[in-house]
Amino acid sequence: MATILITGSSGFLGSRLAYYLKNKHQLLLPSHAELNVSREDAVRAYLEEHRPDVVLHCAALSNTWHCEQHPNESHRVNVQGSVRIAKACKIVGAKLIFMSSDQVYNGTPLPGPMKEEDVLQPVNIYGLHKLEAEQRTQWNLPESVGLRLSWMYDLPESNLRQNANIMANLQNAFNERKNIKAAVHEYRGVTYVWDVVRNIEKAISLPGGIYNFGSRNTLNSYQLHLQIAALMSLREPKKWILPDEERYCQQDRNLTMDCSLIEHHGIRFLDSIEGVKEALLRPFRT
Repeated sequence: MATILITGSSGFLGSRLAYYLKNKHQLLLPSHAELNVSREDAVRAYLEEHRPDVVLHCAALSNTWHCEQHPNESHRVNVQGSVRIAKACKIVGAKLIFMSSDQVYNGTPLPGPMKEEDVLQPVNIYGLHKLEAEQRTQWNLPESVGLRLSWMYDLPESNLRQNANIMANLQNAFNERKNIKAAVHEYRGVTYVWDVVRNIEKAISLPGGIYNFGSRNTLNSYQLHLQIAALMSLREPKKWILPDEERYCQQDRNLTMDCSLIEHHGIRFLDSIEGVKEALLRPFRT
């Protein structure tokens, strides 16, 4: 039984990791007040006192709009916070798994699924800061593992904390009789959060490096929304899910990931649509 520290354990991913791992490992679940990643002295003191075997670093500012409006805060948490965690892990000898994002691919003018080694050109603050966090964390702690996560979802009836995910957005729009616009010129995968959670323990044994960690997808976002709404049995999706032809029309927004590298290490995710089918058929119960 390992001692595992989860930063951001009250967030969307962190809360589910804590729920899933609670009977398998000894968990450290500090509040923001107990472990403020914006303070290097606090981070180092906490890790030196508790000396975890593994750190799952989920704490982040993940709202892309908020990061765009508050770039200094985003850099302080998403970049500097990750570097502080890496330095403290190095001191105590903890294995670090930190969460990155498919947003690092945002703006890269390449078609098809992208690989970890592709040259990236992120165009938003969140993507820029996640890429910088990857680079600086790896420089400080080469044996750390960075996971580029796609847009994650849970079933709308989950009693754990939700985020603005594709299933929740569709269910809310249907219930409130509102329209949703989905981009025709955008491609990105969506991943069932519990599939990420179930694969985290395997990720702990990965060699240091950066890994795409989520579901593949070949559909544009409009097609993806329509198909998921149909699978959720939300009636007449074409009447309230509308195609957005203008957004990203100058250059397709492609965040799709090639997951060959993690598959080589025995970690596999279903394709986005197949993942939704499986989640609806066999939901993870909390």
